[in-house]
Amino acid sequence: MSRSARAGTVFLMIALVLAGCARSPEAKKARHLERGNRYFKQEQYREAIIEYRNALRIEQKNPIATRQLGLTYYELGQIALAFRFLTAAQELEPDHTDVRLKLATIYVLGGRPDDATAQVEEVLKKEPQNLDALLLWASSANTPQEIETALAHLRSVQPALGSPAKLHLALAGLYLKKQDTAAAAREFRDAVTREPKSVEAHAALGNFHVSRREMAEAERAFRTAADLAPPGSATRVRLADFYILMRRPDEARRVLTETTEKAPDSLPAWRLLAQLNFAEGKLDEASKALDVVLKKSPSDVDGRLLRGRIHLVRNETAAAIQEFQAVLKSEPRMAAARYQLALAHLQNGNIQQAKTELRDVVSTAPRLVEAALLLADLNIQSGALQPAVEDLERVVQAQPQASPAYVLLGRAYLAQRQPAKVVETGRRLVAAVPKDPRGPFIVGLGLLAQRKRAEARRQLETSLELSPGFLDPLVQMVQLSLIEKQPDAALAIARKQAALVSRSAPHQMVLAGVHVARREPDLAEAAYLKAIELQPDMAEPYRMLAALYASTNRHDQALVRLGEALKTKPRDASVLMLVGVIHEHKGDIPKAREAYEKVLAINPRAAAAANNLAWIYSEHGGDKDKALQLAQTAKEMAPDDPRVSDTLGWILFKRGVHQRALTLLRESASKLPDNPQVQYHLGMAYAQVGDQANARKALEVAVKSTADFQGKDEARKTLASLP
Repeated sequence: MSRSARAGTVFLMIALVLAGCARSPEAKKARHLERGNRYFKQEQYREAIIEYRNALRIEQKNPIATRQLGLTYYELGQIALAFRFLTAAQELEPDHTDVRLKLATIYVLGGRPDDATAQVEEVLKKEPQNLDALLLWASSANTPQEIETALAHLRSVQPALGSPAKLHLALAGLYLKKQDTAAAAREFRDAVTREPKSVEAHAALGNFHVSRREMAEAERAFRTAADLAPPGSATRVRLADFYILMRRPDEARRVLTETTEKAPDSLPAWRLLAQLNFAEGKLDEASKALDVVLKKSPSDVDGRLLRGRIHLVRNETAAAIQEFQAVLKSEPRMAAARYQLALAHLQNGNIQQAKTELRDVVSTAPRLVEAALLLADLNIQSGALQPAVEDLERVVQAQPQASPAYVLLGRAYLAQRQPAKVVETGRRLVAAVPKDPRGPFIVGLGLLAQRKRAEARRQLETSLELSPGFLDPLVQMVQLSLIEKQPDAALAIARKQAALVSRSAPHQMVLAGVHVARREPDLAEAAYLKAIELQPDMAEPYRMLAALYASTNRHDQALVRLGEALKTKPRDASVLMLVGVIHEHKGDIPKAREAYEKVLAINPRAAAAANNLAWIYSEHGGDKDKALQLAQTAKEMAPDDPRVSDTLGWILFKRGVHQRALTLLRESASKLPDNPQVQYHLGMAYAQVGDQANARKALEVAVKSTADFQGKDEARKTLASLP
C-alpha cells in the first residue's frame, strides 16, 4: 500500500471515530447541556427546559440538568416544578449554593421559615458574606431581638460589601418590621440612588409606596422598574398587577398584551391576562390566554386551577372536578384547589363530598376564611350546629374583624335557641368593627328572639343608619311591624328606605312584599315592575310578579314574565321551576314535564323538581321506575317535606308496598291535616292494610272538602264500601 493510501486510511478511521463519538450518549448529553445553558443565559427558558429534559433522558440523575431545570422553572414562576427539581438537585449536589438559596426562598414563600433558615445557615457557614444568603436570613427575623441582631449584622458587613442596593432593601425591610417607616423610606431611597438601574430597587420602592397608599409615587416606581426590565420580566407583570389593584383594568390589559407580544413565552403575563379576563366575565378570552399557558406548560397548576374555575362558571361541573383533581394530584396540599373542588361538588349537588373537602381545607389552611365560612354555612343548613359554632369561634378568635363569621355565628346560636349568645356575638362585632352595620343587626336578631321588640327595633334602626342600603335590618323591621299589626308602619319604613336607595331593585322588592301583605296587588305589581326596570337581569322580581299573576289566575301573563327572565338567565332553576308549576296548574302536563326536566338537568338533586316530575310520571303516564327513583331522590334531599312524603308514599302504595307507604302517608298527613288529597291517599292506605276505622276517618276529611282533587270519586266509592 502506498504512503498516500495509508494516510487516507488513517484520516478515514479518525473521522469514523469522531463521528462515533458525536453519536455517543455522552456527546449527545453534553450537547444538550451546552444548548440548555446557552438558552438559559439568553432567558429562553422554554427552549432550555427541552434541552435539559433531553439530557435527563440520557442520564436520569444528571446533577447539572436536574439543577438547571429547577432554576429554570423557578425563573418561570412555576414553583411546584422548581421545588421538585431543586430538591432532587440538592440530593445530587448537597452543597450547591444557588440551589440552597432558591429552596430557602421557596420555603419562605410557603410559610416554612425554619426550613428556610436551615438552608441559609448552611450557606453562611461557608460564605459568611454571601449577600443573597444574608438577605434571606434577615428576612426571616421576626422577634424584636432577631430584628435588632439582623440590623447590627448587616451594618457590620456593609463596608465590606460596598452598600449595594440589595443590602439597603434588606435594611428597609427590617426597619419596616420595627415599624420605623422613616428609616425604611431612607433605605429605599438609598437603594435607588446607589443603583438607579436596579429593577429590584424600584419595584421594592413601589411596594413600599403601596403599603403607605401613596399610589402616584408607587405607579412611578413600578413604571420605572418595568421600563428597565426585559420585556418578559415579572416586573412588568407586577405593573399590570398594580393597575388591577387600582381598578384600572384597561391599563393592566395594555401592559400584559404588550408583554405577551414582545415576550410570547412569558407565562406569568399570559396567566394574569387570563385571570383578568376571568374576573371580568370574559370567559372565551380567558380560555384563549390560558390555552397558551397550558400548551407551553401542560402541568401548570395555576393554569389548570383557573381552567377548572372557568368550567365551574360554565356549569361544566364534571370537567371542573377533573381539573381540580388533576391539580391536587400534583399539589395535594393546595388549599385553593381543594376549596374549588368543594364548590364543584356543591354545584353538583353532592353536599356531603363538598363538606369532606372543606373540612380538609379548614384543617390544612385555617386562614382560608372562605372555606371555614362555607363549611359552617353548610353545617348550619344541615342542622350540624355545634361543629359550625366551633369552627366559627376559631375564625373570630384568629381574625376578630372577619365580619361574615360573626353573622354566621349569630345564625348558628339563633338556631340553637341561644338568643343571649346571639346578642353577645353581635356586641363582639360592634366592639371589633364599630362602623359595621352587621353588628347591631345581629344584636337586634338576638333581642327579637328574646321578645325584646322595642330594644331590637332600636338596634335595627342603628344598623340602617350606618348603612341605608343594608337590606336585612329593613326586612326585619318590616316583618316586625306586620307581626305587630302595624301595616302602615311597615309601608312607611319600606317607602323611606326605597327612596333613600332609589336605584336598588331589592328595596323595590321589599316594598312590593309589603303591598302584597296589605293586599294591594296593583301597587305590588308597580313595585315589581320598577325592580325589573332597575335590574333587568335579576330573576327574583320576574318570579314574584309571575306568582302574583298566578295567584289571580293570570297564568299566561305570568308565563310571559318568566319568559323574559329566562332570556337573561336561561339556566335559572328557580324560574324554570315556577314555569313548571304554572303549566301544571294550567293542566299543560307536557310543558310542565319539560320545565322540571330542565331544572334537573341543571341540578339533578333539586328536591321540588324531582318530586313534581315523579308525580307527573306516576299520575300522567311515563316511566314508573323513574318516578320511584325521582321520588326517592326528593325524599333524600328534603326528608321533612310532607309533600315529598306524600308523593313517595303514593307511588309505593300503587306498587303494592303498602306498609312503607302507610308510614310515609301518615307522616305527610300529620303535617298537612287539611289537605284533602293527602287524606285521600292516607285513607286508601289504611283501607288496604285493613284499618277501617282510620280509613273512614281520613276519607271523610277528603270527601267533605269543597276542594276538587284527583281521586275524589274513588275516595267516595271506597268510603261507601267500608262496613
